[in-house]
Amino acid sequence: LSQPASGTQVVFQRVNAAEESITFTWSEADFGFPSATVYNLQVDAAGNNFGNAMQLASTSEFSVSISHATLNEKLMTVGLPANESVAIEFRVEATVNPKYSLYSQPVNMTVTLYAASFPPIYMIGASVGGWDTSKAVEVVSTGEPFNYITIWNFDASNGANFRFFSQPEWSASLGGYDKFTSYPEDLLEPATGDDDPNFNFIGEAGWYEILVNTEAGTIEMKAVNEPGLYLTGDATHGWNWDEPVTALQYKSYKLWEGDVTFTQNGAFRLFAQKDWGPTSYGYDVVVNYDTDYIDVAEGHDDPNWFFLKPSGTYHVIVNLRTNTIEISE
Repeated sequence: LSQPASGTQVVFQRVNAAEESITFTWSEADFGFPSATVYNLQVDAAGNNFGNAMQLASTSEFSVSISHATLNEKLMTVGLPANESVAIEFRVEATVNPKYSLYSQPVNMTVTLYAASFPPIYMIGASVGGWDTSKAVEVVSTGEPFNYITIWNFDASNGANFRFFSQPEWSASLGGYDKFTSYPEDLLEPATGDDDPNFNFIGEAGWYEILVNTEAGTIEMKAVNEPGLYLTGDATHGWNWDEPVTALQYKSYKLWEGDVTFTQNGAFRLFAQKDWGPTSYGYDVVVNYDTDYIDVAEGHDDPNWFFLKPSGTYHVIVNLRTNTIEISE
């Protein structure tokens, strides 16, 4: 590892964490024979000798850039504290196959993390699925205190009302128009005929992004397309967009789930639309995955994965809030 230098100190700040990044650069591994090498960037707490190493990225290149936001989230998941200086170590593992691995000398770094975990709030009501706590719609934290976001399908039929809750239970009501006094009046109105301070949804039925600030009492909404996520490649239905396209079901903000029929040793990646562009996600973005199931598709120009397990149907969960893909039998 040639960059960053050992001893680097970084303070992550939530306000610009998505824009700021750290670039890791390393030299080519020499196994003594020609090889197609995969480089895995790993991190662990200092002094742990990488006994609990976490993989941050996998690539065939000699560098990778990772945002402060992603690093902060990863390091928080392994129990490192926020708002205090902690020592960590990075290294690069170079592999040809499980029999051949080389490791760089570790680079020491001191980081100060920010607390980015805030529990979600919920919407319950006829306009968002029904007056049933089991149908509560999760509105997740943006990472900023008091700010919550989701994308959801709003029903505009008669009696399409809802309000907010801190938990999916009736005793945990946050309120509606009594608490949220700034809202889009072309989409929401106070349901003054209800016993509770619900909102009526009066806009055109469809998918909306909703941003809520529980401290300022504000609601912002805008119409958007239904959030889609598709697996395309010869590991699934093929490198085409002919129906039926392999799709996952939208469950919550940046979270999709479903059963997928895979072909062993085929390749695939994720797409946000039924088209090649503008947005796709591969191992360069979704960096958390089980290499027993999928791994970097060496030799491909795009950041595809190979599916490694025997052909069959598997359960897939993709979480783009944590850049994770989980695959299970």
